[in-house]
Amino acid sequence: MADGEQGGGKEIKTTFMMVGGRLRPVQYTIVDGLAVVEGCIIVGTPEQAEANLKAVQEQPGLLRAGADALGVAIKGEGFRWPGGKMIFEIDPTLPNPGRVEQAMAHWTEKTSITFEERDPTNADHTNFVRFVPGSGCRSAVGMQAGGQEIVLGPECTRGNAIHEIGHALGLFHEQSRGDRDAHIRIRFDRIQEGMEHNFTQHIDDGIDVEDYDFGSIMHYPLTAFSIDGKPTIELVKPFPGVVGQREKLSEGDRATIKKLYPK
Repeated sequence: MADGEQGGGKEIKTTFMMVGGRLRPVQYTIVDGLAVVEGCIIVGTPEQAEANLKAVQEQPGLLRAGADALGVAIKGEGFRWPGGKMIFEIDPTLPNPGRVEQAMAHWTEKTSITFEERDPTNADHTNFVRFVPGSGCRSAVGMQAGGQEIVLGPECTRGNAIHEIGHALGLFHEQSRGDRDAHIRIRFDRIQEGMEHNFTQHIDDGIDVEDYDFGSIMHYPLTAFSIDGKPTIELVKPFPGVVGQREKLSEGDRATIKKLYPK
């Protein structure tokens, strides 16, 4: 994970976010005017986060809605891009737009996912992703109603763009899996104060799909949010490759996307 994927906000707040049709509590920080969880997942504006919290406090029955999620991916057709086609546009002020084009080309080469540039006059282009400049690398998870942003700061690479597109397609972070403790140990004593919430698991709302994938482009690196450069994630068993790589989709990433977007 590039430094840009590690959220810089310090004040921790709680809200509720929709995951597969169910509201679940999450902790977030405010980064560049957005409510961000797990370092690089956008859950909306601070105003939206506050409104969600207020709604649940006033209507506790909302929490009894059914839950349905798939592994480290949101389950539900409402979060899928129809036909596996992501509609996109690139902000003209985004530096180095070639990294976005390269990231989309990688997804197209390795999976059945395709991309189509947005035409504002096209009624089928109501839901779309807009790549915008900012600080850090961030995205919402799954297709959202209306336009949604993928933020790419100047430090975000082609690999970071691949990672954020993965979020927009519906993927959570790999180490958020419910079965992670069989594969890794989280060293909370080494995590930066206030950043512990970035290691939240998706247990009550997730069903793990493929085998745990240390090589996933969606996995945190071993020193994520470390206070001193020492690992915050320790492996239960050795892994010969790079954990937290930002180069390419792994075989596990591709298999998961194939299940989410069968062709």
